[in-house]
Amino acid sequence: NDRIEFAKNKHLNLDYTYKTMKQDYMREIENAKIENKMLFNQRDEYLQSLRDLRFKLGNLIETTAVNNNRFKAANVLNGTSVVIARDDYFNIMFVYSLLLLSVCLDIFLAMVFCIIQNAYHKFYKKKLLLLGGVAECSKSILKQKIRSRRLISSLEAKKSSKSVEESLEFIASNLEDDRCTIKSISNINKDTNLSHYRIRKYLADLMERGLIIKKKQRLILNVDDALK
Repeated sequence: NDRIEFAKNKHLNLDYTYKTMKQDYMREIENAKIENKMLFNQRDEYLQSLRDLRFKLGNLIETTAVNNNRFKAANVLNGTSVVIARDDYFNIMFVYSLLLLSVCLDIFLAMVFCIIQNAYHKFYKKKLLLLGGVAECSKSILKQKIRSRRLISSLEAKKSSKSVEESLEFIASNLEDDRCTIKSISNINKDTNLSHYRIRKYLADLMERGLIIKKKQRLILNVDDALK
């Protein structure tokens, strides 16, 4: 093997053009790959341009067909159509009738749309007015309820104040000699001939408001609070 490798290297050394030619071939191969890649990219661009042109051509054909139909209709109306003869008055009148019908249909649809829109506006306007009336009615009812409650509270306060004054006046007229201690219920009953229930009601009314306090098993009139 060593002898073969030595002979090979010796041969290469003798033929110095071998390495140079190999490098040139490799360089040409790389250049060819680059050129092929550029050509492939250019081919893709051309194909994409061709697709765009086909799409534009399709749109142009479609637009041309629509325009041709319009021109054909116009030619029918002015009597220069190749489809309907100039002296074919029946078909020409039929085409005019279709044109008039289409115009009337457009006008009818526009009128229906306007009628529906006006109906919607009127409906929502009535609904808003109804809601506004209900709101005003509810506000007035609420105000009346507030006034009624205030009046009832005022009447109850007046009635309560009158009841307290009556109870205080009665108890103040049934005090012991110290003018603070309240007589017993039995003594008050004897002096006034008022029922025990009524006397207890007067006492309970004043005790709830702190005008009577209990001290050493006796009821005492709270003079300071009674004078306020």
